[in-house]
Amino acid sequence: MSSISHPEAPDATLRRERAAIAAQACQTCRNRKSKCDEVRPKCGLCRRLGVDCEYREPLPTKKDKTMVHILDALNRLENKFDNLSMTAGGSPDGSTPSMRTRGTASSSMSGTTAETSQNAIPPSSSENPPTFRQPYQHLTVPHKIILWPGIYIHLLNSGIPAASDLQYVLEEGTHWFIRREMAKHPEPLPSKLGLPCFAINASPHDHGRASNVAFPTLTIQQIQEFSDAYFNTFNVLYPLLNREAFMNGIVSRLLREGYGDGDAGSVLALMVFALGKVAVEGVLHRPASVVNGQPSGFRGGTIEEPPGLEFFNEARRRHGFVMTQCTLENVQINLLQATYYEATARHLDFWRSTVSASMACQVLIRCQPIDWSTAEGDLIKRAYWTCVLSEDLYHLDLDLPQTGIHTMEDEVPMPYFQQVQEQQDDDQMGSSSISGSSTVGSGANEERSHFQYHFLAMIALRRLIARIHNVIHECERAMQSEPLWQGSGSSPNKESDDSTTGTLAHQKLTASTPQAAGESFDDYGGPPVAVIREMVRQLDSWRALLPRPLQWTDNDKFDFPATDPLMRRPNEPLFSVDQGPIPIGHRYNLDVVTAQLRTRFYYARFMMYRPFVYKALHFPELMTSDDCNCCALAIKSVCLWPLAMAPPKNKKRLVPHMFAWTQSFMGILLILRLTTANECLSRIIDETNVVGRQEIESTTEIMLDWMRDVKQVDGIAEWSWGILEPLYGLQPDQ
Repeated sequence: MSSISHPEAPDATLRRERAAIAAQACQTCRNRKSKCDEVRPKCGLCRRLGVDCEYREPLPTKKDKTMVHILDALNRLENKFDNLSMTAGGSPDGSTPSMRTRGTASSSMSGTTAETSQNAIPPSSSENPPTFRQPYQHLTVPHKIILWPGIYIHLLNSGIPAASDLQYVLEEGTHWFIRREMAKHPEPLPSKLGLPCFAINASPHDHGRASNVAFPTLTIQQIQEFSDAYFNTFNVLYPLLNREAFMNGIVSRLLREGYGDGDAGSVLALMVFALGKVAVEGVLHRPASVVNGQPSGFRGGTIEEPPGLEFFNEARRRHGFVMTQCTLENVQINLLQATYYEATARHLDFWRSTVSASMACQVLIRCQPIDWSTAEGDLIKRAYWTCVLSEDLYHLDLDLPQTGIHTMEDEVPMPYFQQVQEQQDDDQMGSSSISGSSTVGSGANEERSHFQYHFLAMIALRRLIARIHNVIHECERAMQSEPLWQGSGSSPNKESDDSTTGTLAHQKLTASTPQAAGESFDDYGGPPVAVIREMVRQLDSWRALLPRPLQWTDNDKFDFPATDPLMRRPNEPLFSVDQGPIPIGHRYNLDVVTAQLRTRFYYARFMMYRPFVYKALHFPELMTSDDCNCCALAIKSVCLWPLAMAPPKNKKRLVPHMFAWTQSFMGILLILRLTTANECLSRIIDETNVVGRQEIESTTEIMLDWMRDVKQVDGIAEWSWGILEPLYGLQPDQ
């Protein structure tokens, strides 16, 4: 014991010091038991021997274990998060229901959601594997219907060659589809076309600019024709410009001073002329191609060189000088450019142009004082809501990211269209100042077109559709946040009596099934019937409150609108499956405008009832009579959409947001195919008597015709046709 208290011997201290030195020695010196000079990167011995010098990191001492403690703490936190995920009813991959729901609702471009992230299953499987048997997750992207387990399995079992791509869709999601579109149009529109020009005297105000030019082949008659065509078609759909201000302000000045670089008015006018030529040739000229013996719905020019390209090229040559400005004219130019790109089936170019318009519009509204009661303020409102409508469609239907412009909708009032009222008192103004002759009744004509009612109705419907998406997601979060068998207590995420009532109704529904008291992960978690009925009531109220010239019922959805109560409607319908080989053009774009509004309504109705189609395909044992009726109503809602019928299908260059409709048709056609291939869905169609087989067959035919035509210009439609053609047993196109 006394030896413990004695001082240590000198040689013992030396050995301990040598041990400390040895702890820092390189591996070579340690193996040879030689003294290491600890020079880095190579000690003296390793340099002499010509070998690698490696130092082993010293182990932390008892006084220096900070990093070890930090790593241990992080590990414990990870374990706690894992336990929280499991107790919250998380999926096997560790994601909670709320995480999965947020993933589906976000503007992702970031891969797939809970339904789309499951592993692929062998084609021989006929039952849904455990990884697919999960609560319903609402998919905002139409093409992701292809990844519904029931449809996914059916495609794999069908032996369709294109189905081999589904594994890449599962892995990459939206990115994979966007690449198909990028590959379809690797080059921009041809730039060789243009207008001959000559220089004219520059304006005294054009300091630092090149000389203005005039276009000798662009006559006053053409300017009048193309301007009228634009204002009677595209501007009826999205009223960005005021006819009087454009003709008497911009066009008159350009005829006097010429078209100049850095002049927003020059770019604006050339964009209008390009779209006007599209409106003329896109309706009455020869089809750009013949598809399977049928004339294409793309008329005028060719697929590679669309009509109006010479004007569009002159516009985009000058666009670069004003493209960075944040003015009303710049927003209008970008939106007109987007419209031309969509008319020529350049969908990603449309989206990029819309993004530019939205960003400039946000800066304009936030950084400039605006008097909303003025004519300019009203045009800014029109431009803003056009940006919102376009961006919403591409976000909700195609999962492309938003710019955030929708967050300002409470700050921007609805447009008043006061110019229309003013023009009614002086409808001779038109274009008299440029041609010596007036546009008779231009203001009255615009009023009779009721374009302002259509525009405002689309804004209101857009808000209702956004609410439909939000309510469905809210119901999912509410029902997935607690097990259904734990009573009727309200979920903390519920914000309305509707969602509470819906949850109680769903509890009663599932309580009568053997699986109701089982695992919550395997129970259907879609929106209940009570919530759907409330949304249907709101949608029907929107239609009932429309102005009389816009109203219709389900029984007369193919008829002309009652635009004039003193006149009788034509006996023939406005829309039909086929109206013959002769193209039909209606004044003020009546057919396309009416088809857009009505089809968007039925799209919203389909979105509300679509969860019951999913339930019928994946949870047939849980279907009640109400569920079956809602499922049949979903199928009824997609039947014979006016936009897919004639005349709109024969003038596709004038159909707005063609890309979004094409993707919707793809998902609908997959569902319609299962109305005969799936036992539960087929039985619902036959027993409910809500929708007839003939309606389904006619709808299938017109949507297949649409896809067959569009695939020549649309990369995603081209790939989709590789699925649809063998799925429906069609003969290859000749």
